Formats: sequence, structure tokens, C-alpha cells
Amino acid sequence: MIQPSQAIENKVNTDKLYELDYMRVIACLAVIIVHITAIGTTDYIQGSLPHIIILILNRSLKFTTPIFIFLSGVTSFYSYRKKEFKYLPFIKKRMGKVLIPYIVWCVIYYAVYMEKRLYGFYPFDMQDFLDKVFSGTMSYHLYFVIIIVQMYIVGPVFYKLLKNSKNRVTILIISAVITALCAEFIRYENSDRLFLKYMFFFMLGIYVTLEYDRYTSWINKHKALISALYVVCAAVYTAVSYYNLSIYVGVWFLFSVVSVFFVYLVGLVMKKLMKNIYPFVKLFGQSSYYIYLMHPLVLTLMVLYTRENGILSVTKRLIMYFLTVMPITILSCLSFTFMKNKIKARKKTASAASS
Repeated sequence: MIQPSQAIENKVNTDKLYELDYMRVIACLAVIIVHITAIGTTDYIQGSLPHIIILILNRSLKFTTPIFIFLSGVTSFYSYRKKEFKYLPFIKKRMGKVLIPYIVWCVIYYAVYMEKRLYGFYPFDMQDFLDKVFSGTMSYHLYFVIIIVQMYIVGPVFYKLLKNSKNRVTILIISAVITALCAEFIRYENSDRLFLKYMFFFMLGIYVTLEYDRYTSWINKHKALISALYVVCAAVYTAVSYYNLSIYVGVWFLFSVVSVFFVYLVGLVMKKLMKNIYPFVKLFGQSSYYIYLMHPLVLTLMVLYTRENGILSVTKRLIMYFLTVMPITILSCLSFTFMKNKIKARKKTASAASS
């Protein structure tokens, strides 16, 4: 017989969207691969076979920012299906999780880049440091944090809009059009950090929290179509990148939208087929933000190492980057998260024992 406490636990477990953790693993590995292979897209001879192979791999996985923003939209509001939304506690919780690690890593990147032996990018200047922190320009990948902070600030407006509407799909379509237009026509320095260019993906995540059954049913019903569209869009996106066509932004947006559906589909499949490794997947998902923050530093150090040691072969450099950046970053962050979880569990146990 199932005890009441067990029933509650089972209910909580069925409410958990396990596929999101599998999606985080995919997006996390993809972002590392994209940043590593970016070197091959520029350093290989244009049109050579290695260049084309690397370009296909790079562009086929270049869905990472939309995926992470979509995931943030889901996880930010899923718990509010059954409780009252309060803005200040929401902001406090979300900002703390994002900004504390971000500031720590900004200090680390600044210290590394300031060191003359390594890069000599920045002389020490507090105003310069603060400017780079607020603009997300400390390192090339940190623009994402600035986007997410904006999403958390305006996200509750999107949530209320979708929750109170009877035409949620229509609102999503309108947001997609606005997002595509903003991505295409808003252009100024650091405009890639403007939330309007990614608004649709965050709103789609919110939509999933409100229409989960409907959304997953649609995904499962159109498996073949979604998979085929992903392959076609990836091919077109690669070709447009190769020929540097003016329709690049529009194709990127279409590819990103299809990729969100496709990666969600893969997440659902992995949830069914890979239940036995879920504890590891969960740990990986919990580490994903740290992996995102850390991996460009390891890549930067490896680029410097190959440069200082006269390693000119692009293929050899890429192999070295894959064999070092991924294992060093992933193992370090998994270990950190594992120890962090252990400490939290011990504190919780100690608190329960003393009460």
C-alpha cells in the first residue's frame, strides 16, 4: 500500500519535466562544440573538405542560446502553476542564482586577461571592469547573462499576458514576428544583448508551463516533420553561412525555432530510453551554467598554449581542444556541483536533527 507521503512524492515526481535535464546536456555539449569548431570555420581554407565538415557541425549545433533561453522560460514559471506569483521573491531568487556565479567568473576572466603573459587585453581599471560586467563584454559568451537578466525582469509581464489570454498561440505567433523583425533590423553595438531579439523563445518556454500536455502532444504527433525540418533548416543555415548571404538572420531565426522543437523531441526520447542514467544527467544539468561560464577560459588557455608552442595545424589544434576543453571543464564543474550538493544535504540533515 502506498503511504500518503509516498503518494505526494510520486505526484511531485510526475510533475517534474525530466526532459529538460536531457535538453540541458545537449545544449551544454553543443555550446562547447560550437565554440571549439568556430576556430575551424575561420582557419581552414574556405571551401576545403575539412572547412565544410566543420561548418556543417558548427551551424547544425548553433541553437544553444535560443535553447537556454527557452529552458529558462520553462523553469522560471513552471512552479507557479499551483501557487501565487510574487514579483520580488521571483527576482531575488532568479538574480541570485545567475548573477553571483557571473560576477565571480567576471573577476576570473578579468584577472586572466589582465595578465600580460597571457593576453594583455585589459590593464586594471575599476571603471573598465564595471563597464564590462554590466555590458556582458568581459568574454565573448557572457552576453547570454545580460539577456537572461532582462528576461527575468520583463518575464512576469509575458507570464501574465499568456496566462490570462485565451489565444496563447496567437500571442506566440505575434512574439515570433516581433522577435524576427528585431533580430533583423535592430543593429547597434552590443545589440545582440537585447532581449527583444530572443523574446519568442522565452515566451515559448512560458507557454509550455501553461500548455504542457498540448505542447508535448503536438511534438510527439509531428516527430517526423520536426526531424525533417531540422535537417533541412540546418542545411540551409550552413549554405547561407558559407555564401554569406544577406538572409542570414532570418534563416538563423527559423533554424532556431525548429531546433527548439527538435531538441525538445530528442529530450522526450532520451527521457524514455535513458532513465537509468538520469542521476548523472540531473547532475550535469545542475552544472550546466557553470560549464557555460567556464569553458571559454579553458579554450582560451589552450589557444594560447598551441600558439606559443608553434602548433599550426588546424586539425591538430582542434583535436587538442576537444581532448582538453571538454573533459577539464565538465569534470571540474560536475565535481563542484557534486560537492555543493553534498554540503547542502549535510546542512539540511543537521538542521532537521536539531529541530
